[in-house]
Amino acid sequence: MFKLATIASLALVLPAQVLSVGIEHKLAPRADPGCTQLPTSNGGRKIAIVVDSSGSNSYTDPSDLRIVAAKNLNGLLISKGQASSGKQSDLVTVVDFDDIATVIYPLGDPAGATFDGIDASGGTDIASGVEAAIDELTKNQGDVTAGRSGIVVLTDGEDSYIDPLLEQLARAKKLGIRVAFGFLSPQPPSGASDLLTAILDTGGIYSTITSDQAQEAFVNLVISHGLTGLDNASSSADGPTALYAGLAIAGNVSSTSSPKVFTYSAQGRGEKLNFTVDALSGQTLDVKLRDTKAAKDIDTTTTDQSGHAELLYTVSQAQELALEVSTTNVTTGLFTVGFNSSLGSVNRTNPCKPTTPTNNKPNGTSTPSTSGLPHFPGSGNSSTTIPTGGVSPPISFTGSATSAVDSYQGLTMAMMVSVGLLAFTWSGLR
Repeated sequence: MFKLATIASLALVLPAQVLSVGIEHKLAPRADPGCTQLPTSNGGRKIAIVVDSSGSNSYTDPSDLRIVAAKNLNGLLISKGQASSGKQSDLVTVVDFDDIATVIYPLGDPAGATFDGIDASGGTDIASGVEAAIDELTKNQGDVTAGRSGIVVLTDGEDSYIDPLLEQLARAKKLGIRVAFGFLSPQPPSGASDLLTAILDTGGIYSTITSDQAQEAFVNLVISHGLTGLDNASSSADGPTALYAGLAIAGNVSSTSSPKVFTYSAQGRGEKLNFTVDALSGQTLDVKLRDTKAAKDIDTTTTDQSGHAELLYTVSQAQELALEVSTTNVTTGLFTVGFNSSLGSVNRTNPCKPTTPTNNKPNGTSTPSTSGLPHFPGSGNSSTTIPTGGVSPPISFTGSATSAVDSYQGLTMAMMVSVGLLAFTWSGLR
């Protein structure tokens, strides 16, 4: 049974005030091809980036974080100019959807990808976006799709009709296309358990993005997990999944499957970690935190009657940690893992971040939703709960604001004044 109370674990509460600065240009920037801190790929992939432009994003994503995430993801693909030393160039297509889907960049070189025209107007038909992405990825019949194709969907999840989307996810699975979903302030429909299962069945990832820091972390999560079946073996859908502060990740497990493993590299003495696990299918889950290098258990717990479990841990030294989730229940069930750190996302949640995208709309200072709670039609958020004891990360500037600070020495007087105004606004928000 899908629990309304525990689905709230998909939305971790992080600081809401985030600054976003933008200057328009047409092309998304490229990442540093020499970056080695994320799993590498030899390219040769076909990727569809599907971005929600429905009207609800005007309040669920006022600073266009989904667009920034899309640009960052595109910046980590291999362009024709970066293909060398055995690496093949990737292909990318960009799809915009609201009531209908529009291919705004046909399958081609990531270096030419544009995200212009993605706004926040109209209704929501997520299925149309996924369908258009599949059509674009498979339009060249002589070109192999299975195992080398992936779709990344960035949406606030406010779609009342789930059946068409389930049909498209089943189609993607059949074609060997991995699908990843990043939700901003999601409003899962009544069949959300079926949706999560369908996404995971493609080999993809379901995650909630609740802050500017977390949208950057989502890009790394997708890359770490593997955009497609071509990506490194450790990013297999059945392998370990990296944890990033500020993200909640869905998984499934049964007694006949191996424990699901989630990994994290603790930075050092004094870092406070908060792991939460919530069963969504009525299972009792066993949770174990391990030091993998020392090959020893740190702590264990079991979900309570509400299906919730929590582990708090203060790091005494740099450690490689693994959180294992298992069950004695034969039936496969869904669960979510939430994670937070006293260090927040820090730079390591986006160690290979491309040059900060600057072609998002210059919307100045904006305040994303403070709760990020999922809402079910007719239920109200009073029936949802957020895991307690979470560790709030320190507020830090990310995205375009970071770029502005980093390039301080090269700013013109006009930009210095702009940064000063933003800092004044930020101080007022606090």
